[in-house]
Amino acid sequence: MSGALLALHRAGLRFDLVSMAGGGSVVGLLYLSPKGLGQERALENTINFGVSDLIYSAFPVNYKMFSKSGPLADAFREIWLTLPAVRAAMNQHGMSKAQKLVSDWILFIGAMMCPTNVNYFSTGFCAHVPFIEEIVDFDALKHVPADCLLSAYCIDEDQIVTFGKGEITLHHFRAAMSFPFIYPPYRLNGKHYYEGAAYQCLPLARLLERENIENIVLIDVMTLNLISPPRNLWDAYSQSIIVPLVANARNELAMFQDWIRFRYSPQAPIMPRSAVPAPVRLFCVKFEIPEQHRPGILDWSSSNLETMFHLGFNAGNRFLADPQNRSLLQ
Repeated sequence: MSGALLALHRAGLRFDLVSMAGGGSVVGLLYLSPKGLGQERALENTINFGVSDLIYSAFPVNYKMFSKSGPLADAFREIWLTLPAVRAAMNQHGMSKAQKLVSDWILFIGAMMCPTNVNYFSTGFCAHVPFIEEIVDFDALKHVPADCLLSAYCIDEDQIVTFGKGEITLHHFRAAMSFPFIYPPYRLNGKHYYEGAAYQCLPLARLLERENIENIVLIDVMTLNLISPPRNLWDAYSQSIIVPLVANARNELAMFQDWIRFRYSPQAPIMPRSAVPAPVRLFCVKFEIPEQHRPGILDWSSSNLETMFHLGFNAGNRFLADPQNRSLLQ
């Protein structure tokens, strides 16, 4: 997703509104309001969210993205992240592979040393994305030209809620990234939240509630065939998360496409001319994953993230090579 977005950005495509859900909110916020890096470098830096291949081959868990939770872990990180060597290891943009390996090893030592309070009564394994404030400037987000929407599922109200640009903070992000079992439900303003994408993968319908929406560009990988026979028990766990997400995303996209066709078809209910909505066009960036990369598509290894980034970048360029899509640049 970040590779495709970079290709569109370099070609000059700009968005008036960015709608985000789940993991897509990390990419969206990096694009809108990166901290310490420009937009393009921030998107390029997503390949550094993975773990060096040598370490990942022995310990296939992304300890950089998923951290231990609990008061003891929070206290440890508060001290650990102040160490100059650790802060340098976290900023891997522009490093060589050897430098990244050393940096990932330092972060691996910290992940092993970190204590945790997780027990049978815990409601999630991981801390709520503790690194996000290091890469996203939430204060600057309120002043970016593009508008944005972030969805979360409110457990208490049993519905999807949408946070607007003017109210999104670190806490709204964590509420919108609390995937069941991995993260505990996030408490915000007296209510509990789970990730919006866990309940509704593609927040498309809400866009039509806004005026002057003419073109929608969908950049989402969940409609891909990400389902494959697991290679081991850990891979089977990853598949248990992906299977329902892929199914939901495909169903939601198909229903939205049918709804658009019906809305503007001659068979649609007759409305007063003043009530006929303006046509909305849906453009989908299509990702192609070569067969040789499919078995490890869910791996968090550095090499796989780099491969997926470049496949996404190529997908973005193919998207704009289509004459029908190039009209978006006008």
